[in-house]
Amino acid sequence: MAIIFDLDGTLINSLKTHSELIKKATDKIIGKNALSIQFIESNIRFPSKNMLGLASKKYNLHLTDKQMEEIIKLKDEMFTEKYIRKIKFYPSALQLIKFLKNKKISFCIATSMNDEELSKINPFLNVYSLAEVVNSPALKYEKPNPYIINKAVKMLKIKKKEAFYVGDAETDYKASLNAGVKFIGVNNPKLKTLGDMYFKDIKSLFLFVKKNYFDFL
Repeated sequence: MAIIFDLDGTLINSLKTHSELIKKATDKIIGKNALSIQFIESNIRFPSKNMLGLASKKYNLHLTDKQMEEIIKLKDEMFTEKYIRKIKFYPSALQLIKFLKNKKISFCIATSMNDEELSKINPFLNVYSLAEVVNSPALKYEKPNPYIINKAVKMLKIKKKEAFYVGDAETDYKASLNAGVKFIGVNNPKLKTLGDMYFKDIKSLFLFVKKNYFDFL
């Protein structure tokens, strides 16, 4: 068996930071307070372009593809040390990873972050030292596209029926379905009725794995 982890919103508390940056970028590109922080935070788990598409319809903004690309580009440019330092691992996330290593349970991280984003956060979070990392080379491979999960399964040299994907978003769940692997939801009550298991936070998942680790060997 093996566990494949999402990163944003699953292992690290990055969603508020991303929401803040999207707010700043939309204020600059389409006008101050065109989008409320409440709307952004409620939909930040969607890929950025999808979320902006929802906002365009909801608020009748008529956003063009070019405007959405400009917002995403500006948000990425503002994703600097000032904001990255706000991001931390959720309680027990590092304990869970250490436990998996000690018990020799196969695992990796599969994230929609591209190389540039990962290179920005790695000096502060040391993601590459924790596990093998599979990421998305282009927007077209973002979840619910199963690309990163399929790549992780291949890298871990396991069968799909032996894999669990841990995520915090409905797109994570849909990606696991598209990949044909089991899904464990965390950190998002909307996932309670989806997938194979749900835990309110990473600490709860850690306690479960610690008690039942033989099931993951």
